[in-house]
Amino acid sequence: MLKQTTMVVLTAALCLQAAPVGAQAPAGVAGLLPNLILGGIRLDAGTPVPHDAHFTPLNELYVGTDPRSGRGFQVDAAEVVLNFNRLLATQFATFPIGNSSGAFSFTLDETTGLPARATRSFGPSFGERSLTVGKGRFSAGATYQHTSYDQFEGQSLDDGSIQFLLPHNDCCPAQVGLQATGDGNLLNPGFESDIVTVRTSIKASTDIAAFFATYGVTSRWDVGIAVPVMRVDLEATADAEIVRLGTAFQPLVHTFQTGSDVSRRTFTDARSASGLGDIILRSKYNLRQRGAQGIAATLDLRLPTGDASNLLGTGAAQARLGAVVSTGTDRFAQHVNVGYTFSGSTDVANYIGDDPVLASSLLPAATPPDEFHFNGGLEYAASDRVTLLGEFMGRTLLDVGRLDVGERSFTYTPQGQPILSPALQSPSFREFQARSGSLTLGLVALGTKINVGSRGLVSAHLLLPVTDGGLRSRITTTIGFDYTF
Repeated sequence: MLKQTTMVVLTAALCLQAAPVGAQAPAGVAGLLPNLILGGIRLDAGTPVPHDAHFTPLNELYVGTDPRSGRGFQVDAAEVVLNFNRLLATQFATFPIGNSSGAFSFTLDETTGLPARATRSFGPSFGERSLTVGKGRFSAGATYQHTSYDQFEGQSLDDGSIQFLLPHNDCCPAQVGLQATGDGNLLNPGFESDIVTVRTSIKASTDIAAFFATYGVTSRWDVGIAVPVMRVDLEATADAEIVRLGTAFQPLVHTFQTGSDVSRRTFTDARSASGLGDIILRSKYNLRQRGAQGIAATLDLRLPTGDASNLLGTGAAQARLGAVVSTGTDRFAQHVNVGYTFSGSTDVANYIGDDPVLASSLLPAATPPDEFHFNGGLEYAASDRVTLLGEFMGRTLLDVGRLDVGERSFTYTPQGQPILSPALQSPSFREFQARSGSLTLGLVALGTKINVGSRGLVSAHLLLPVTDGGLRSRITTTIGFDYTF
């Protein structure tokens, strides 16, 4: 037993020369999860053999092209975390903030020659109706909304349901002191069979104050702007456990505390940021209008003014082309919007911090996905001063990538067995697994708009998620005020 333990320790000590750590901590809120899960979970560096970074995928060894370097083994752990982070970042920066169209729409009364309200309804809050605000009219307002999140890809965010697996890196490609298998097996020497499971709990929320303005250039053409100011809060707790598949009888080889058999430790990180989000420039042109029925075309330009490294923006310019169809009556109106967003390119560092290993080696440039949008809603003018409304907002993030919970097996040899013996064992663990695919998100908005004063309007809404994919919000509350001049 003593001889066997001494051999493991000597082998690992010699292997240390081949295992430099090349990562530096990512900056900003966007770097929290990659930094914590991929770079922050380390064993005690003061152990007899300092294995502190041997379960850290951000290790220079696995970046090489040699198949025996371990790249194929460790890239899975990093890809899952980075895809998770990309989905989170995309949804944080593009959560619906409402439209900038004025609630009052005016036309010229041919009898009196004076402006008159074109409809009793005050219009939708997140979609668009075909009516414009009116030539020379100016509308301005602001909204505030708080959003917290409780699920990701159907898994609860805050109870440890989200699990990541960190295999041991291939610290000894030369197979020091042991016979190589000749097939690039990463579990030789035997202590490489150990893994670290990471059960993660996440608290995530955003607060957005958005300021809107719309101007009627002509009776058919509106231009507008939306300026969001955001606060993002992200906190993660990672409960890490060493699963000693290969070192059950040498617990001090991998431990979180020097000289003691400590197989569990909790790591935490919390970051927040506030600032300007992505400014949106909007334009709407009414193609045809007859009473409450009409058709319009829209163009939205999202400018990359928000800091993507802090999840305040996408880091890329985006353009959305849309069509609006309005129907119904003066009292009971409906609208349907469809649109497509074209996304420009951005630097991958905007999603995972500034780590050079990840940015250059693991994932292609993390360009925000193109999106297909749909909005449909009903507005009921309960009186001249009150409008009740309901809207459905759907969006599909095209080819953004998905994560599914699956089983992953780890093959190892029980202590003292030859690496290729019939006694190989393959325990399985649950984790997210990356795959290609698009993500569809759906929200239902229920609310009211109430006229105060002559042309002021107070609004309040509840946003309810109706899909489980991606990052799922709890009930979001919004309040707002706007005034038409």
